[in-house]
Amino acid sequence: MLLPFSTVRRFSFKLPRRRLMKILLDIDGVLVTTPSWRPVESEADGFMKFNAFATENLKKLMEETGAEIVLTSSHRISYSEQEWRKIFERRGIYSTSVSKINQITTIGTLVSRADEIQEWVNSLIGDETYVVLDDDSSIRGLPNSILEKCVLTSSFKGLDEEATKKALMILNHTIK
Repeated sequence: MLLPFSTVRRFSFKLPRRRLMKILLDIDGVLVTTPSWRPVESEADGFMKFNAFATENLKKLMEETGAEIVLTSSHRISYSEQEWRKIFERRGIYSTSVSKINQITTIGTLVSRADEIQEWVNSLIGDETYVVLDDDSSIRGLPNSILEKCVLTSSFKGLDEEATKKALMILNHTIK
């Protein structure tokens, strides 16, 4: 026997909110590890070739966390967010979102990486978890509350296994 709609109990529940995770990503020294004295190889799309191990590690990091990419690299000004998405996808890196740390469009107006990161963190609203992947030593001057979420890579190794493990621990809140 069917009950009239008005007598059916309605249950309501909330699904747990998924924590937003972001990877603040530099390119040179994280994904591109060619020494400055050697010519950098380019892919068919004209952009630099990524280190294969660093690419696999970034893919692992993103697959395990669902994190989105926020570009901090100065290369960000040369391409739109949609073009960046295609650059990553051509290299097998898929993200639900690729954005830029800010909307600066010329090299002459760039400030230090540390200042850009500090400004981005100050603008956060809500429960966002992030990790900074960079080889720029200027980030060492960031406040400890941000610095503890930074993984400083070696320019010639890039995002290696050790850096990937640390980034996972930061995103999963297993280290503070």
